[in-house]
Order: sequence, then structure tokens, then C-alpha cells
Amino acid sequence: MVQHHFQQHILSSATLCMSAQENAVSFQYFWQDVLQQRQLIAQHKERTWALWEANSYDFLVLLFAGLLAKKELLLPPNRVRALELELEQQQIYFLQRQPSSINTPRADLNTLQLDDDFLAQAQLYFYTSGSTGQPKKIPRTLQQLLFEVQGLAQAFPMLSNRIAISTVSHQHIYGLLFKLLWPLAAGHSFYLEQLAFPEDVVEVQKQLSVSHPIEFYVISSPALLKRWSSDVILNDATMLFSSGGRLDEGVRAVVNHTITEIFGSSETGGIAYRQEDHALWRPFADVQVRSEADGALAVKTQHAYQQDWILTGDQVLLQQIDQSQSPFQLMGRLDRIVKLEEKRLSLDQIEHEIGQLEAVTQSHVLLIQHGHRQILACVAVLSAQAKAELQQLGKASFVKQLKTSLGDHLEGIAIPRQWRFLSQLPMNSQAKLDKKLMQSLFSPMQIPVVLQQQRDAQTASYQLEFIAELKCFAGHFPNNPIYPGVGQIAFIHVLAQQTWADLNYCSAMEQMKFQQLIRPYTVAKLELSRKNDKISFRLTSDTEVLATGRLAFVIAQPDQDQEGVMHV
Repeated sequence: MVQHHFQQHILSSATLCMSAQENAVSFQYFWQDVLQQRQLIAQHKERTWALWEANSYDFLVLLFAGLLAKKELLLPPNRVRALELELEQQQIYFLQRQPSSINTPRADLNTLQLDDDFLAQAQLYFYTSGSTGQPKKIPRTLQQLLFEVQGLAQAFPMLSNRIAISTVSHQHIYGLLFKLLWPLAAGHSFYLEQLAFPEDVVEVQKQLSVSHPIEFYVISSPALLKRWSSDVILNDATMLFSSGGRLDEGVRAVVNHTITEIFGSSETGGIAYRQEDHALWRPFADVQVRSEADGALAVKTQHAYQQDWILTGDQVLLQQIDQSQSPFQLMGRLDRIVKLEEKRLSLDQIEHEIGQLEAVTQSHVLLIQHGHRQILACVAVLSAQAKAELQQLGKASFVKQLKTSLGDHLEGIAIPRQWRFLSQLPMNSQAKLDKKLMQSLFSPMQIPVVLQQQRDAQTASYQLEFIAELKCFAGHFPNNPIYPGVGQIAFIHVLAQQTWADLNYCSAMEQMKFQQLIRPYTVAKLELSRKNDKISFRLTSDTEVLATGRLAFVIAQPDQDQEGVMHV
């Protein structure tokens, strides 16, 4: 096997990064950019920095420049004001491109040595929500990440002239490995932009095939693949990867390409893969697995954050108990066994029974605090017919019907007491179920549910759902609730501040138009675009424009320390 390495392509004139405008950046140019940024970053005294950068190329430059400058890097999944303030209290600031000048000396690429000593000490940390929704900081070295890249190259051998197209964020370990580090070590290219829809993937593939008649591979997630339709045809793809959660049954039958599922975690890295819905998971070549007494999966691999055995929260059934490379079947999460009123209940089993109802296409069951006791709650996605029935009967009568149907299959204590209905289960920025948001659905909510989001430097888009329980519906108006304009301004203000951390407060509203009523269960798309201190918005449903306007903000002034580092 060829041991792909970051050192191999430093002087290469081949293309590393390609953009929508078909601007190409070579490996050689990239590494020259890295060394220039390293010189500038090394001048700053701070040891630890946070790195969040929407542009994949700039992210990769700053990642290697920071590590070469002997900095530790934290990789959060987003950049919002609350996180900035939390990190500022620890004197940790977000790393940005440092301005260069014509006097900045050009570095000699022949002096760049990405040897084992550097790779082993180059430290970065991933933030992961984990099963509880509480963030965890997972340390990894570049050496460990390179080991994993080499394992991917062994499991999925490809020629060097491949373009990686991604629908997932590079801020998460899956996107970082598959979209950026694998091409960097193996001599592949990556397409700069993160794509949002299946149609985008196919359109980009068609455009690239005209000027670059080479194959590509797609890095995607269950959240996008389940939106694939049979008329979206993927051509010339070497591989189609999915990770970040379980792929729903039936998706493979719609997508006209073999889907390779990757199972792993931020702590362990990739563990195993499979290509059929009910196939056993096959461990990667450098991964050892075993089953503990309670059925918990334990993993040992050189690419994990530690070299000892790591206990996961997944229950498994090994095909061959005495083999450390045994294929296995996933039996569910151990942390989804809960105890309620002295009764042990499996949330996975409850979801399975709810999924057998004709009215429900998808569900997530969780334990919530209700007064002084805990109860079961359910977030459900309904069929089109059931949605119509919900609006006709009203929520109370509809939920009563669901509970009655479940009574034949679940004991009373296992039937969820509270319900919320969405058009799809909400995903976080890493295309995983947003468990924290689903918990919040059962508390008083001021703003619509964010089902999906995507952003770059000057624009952002959100798919929103106006659930019936939103506080703004109360009192506007009895028996015919609508979402008032003042409430729309309020949540647009909040989302704009979450998107751009330097927006302080709204100072003016311009050209406001509220063109259509918003009723419970409306699904809408919010598009934000920024020009200096002005944020324009456009709120639309599938068929009509709901509201448009512009908000003017006062911009927060950055602080500056003694060495001139800009602190946002």
C-alpha cells in the first residue's frame, strides 16, 4: 500500500482546490500560503486559538499554519457570540487570516518538513455534543489523523486524479478527513464550496466533467441522502460516502449509486463501514473491536485520541467473538436505556413501535423534566395524510388517536406523554440529530425551529418551522393563530446576531413588508445577506413570499491587545 503523506505533494503543481468559478489552487501554492501565514501567526503570544472558518481552503491554510506555528487549535462546530464570549473568558480567540504585505519574505518550500516529530506534537481539539448534548473536547494529533487517512486510502483505493465534492462541514472530523486531509495526503483535489441539495451535487458534477473529465467522490450525510429523488442521477462517481448518523432504510433504493456508510466517533475516528442496509459492519484494517460483558463495543486503533481500548456507548453483537477484526451488528445505544418509575425502557424500541404507525414516518423519543418528575416525550414527522388530519382534528384529538394506537404495542408508561410535530427532525451543523434543540421544543419557545442552516461570509439561509406551541401564536388570535410581524423581526434579529458575531444591536428597520400570514406548522426559508452593517432578509414558503426587509445594526468594536492581535 502507498503510504500517503502530507509531505508527498508539497512541490506539486497539481490542483488541490477548485472553486465554482473554476479557479484552481495548486498544492505548491497552498503550502506557500501556509508558510506565509505561519510566519505571521507565530508572532502572536497566545498559545491556544479557536478555528472556525466557512471557506474550506482558508480553513485548511489556517489549520496547518497554526499548527506549524506551534499553536493548539480548538475546532468548534459553529461560531456564535455566546461561544466567543465563553472562550474569551479563557483568553482564547478565533484565528483569522493575518494580513500580509509585499515585504513578507517568501518561504522556501524545500525547508518544510512535516516529519513524525511535528505530526505527533501538532495538537488540535474537536468539540462534539456527545449523546447528552453537552460539549466535549476531544484531543487529536495530526499523526493520528494521518493514520486514519492512510486507513481510508487502504480501504477505498482511488487514483490521484479525483475531486472530492462535499455536502458536510469541514469543521467536523468526518468532513475534515474526507474532504480536506485525504486529498492533501493522496494528491486528490477538493471542490471548495459545501453543497446543500442533491441537485447541487449533480449540477457541479456535470460542470466539472466538461472542463475536467475525471471522476469524483461524494462526501455526504443521511440528512441529505434521504432527500434524494430517483430523477436525480449521479454519474461518474467513484464513491458515495455517508456518515454522521444512521442511514434510513429505503434511501439506497432511490440513489443510483452504492452508498458506503462510515461508522465512528470523534473519540475513535472511523471504526467500520458497510454498503447495504442490513449488512454487518466491517472494521477498518487498523481497528480492533471487542464486546464487553454488557454488550458495549470497545475499540482500539492507532488513529484514536488514545492508544488504549475506548469504550463506546453502542451495543453490538460480534459475528466471531474471539476475533478482534470481527464484523458486527449494531444493536442500539446503551445510553438509550432509561429508568422511569423503576421500569427500564428502551427508547430505541419505543421509536420502533411508533415508526410502525401509518401516521408517523420518523420519530425521536426523549426523557424530559416535567415539574418534579420525568416523562417521555416524542418529536414526530408525520405523513402528508396525517398532517392534514392533525390540522383538521386539532392537536389534542390527534395525539389521543396516536396514544390509543400505541396502546396495543406499548405499556402505558412507555407511551410518550408530550408530542411535537415537525416536517423533519432538526439537524445540527454536523448533520446529526440536534438533541439539544429537541429538548428545547418542550420548553417555552420564542423563535421558530431551525431545521437546517447554511452560511458563508456574507450570506446565510435557514429552513424554519413554526410549530403550534410557539409563544408568539398565543393571543394572535383565538381559534385562528398567526405569527405577528414583531415576532418575525425578533427572531430574524436573533439569527442575524448568531450568524455574524460582530452585530451588536439593531438600530433601524428599513423597507419592511409582511406580505402573507404565517400560521402554525408553516415551513419557511429565511435568507439573510449582509452588506456592511445592513442585513437584508427574505422569508418565503414553497409558493409565496412571506416577508422582506432590512435591518441596520450597530457593529461591535473589536478590542486590541498589546501585540496587535484583533480580538472579536
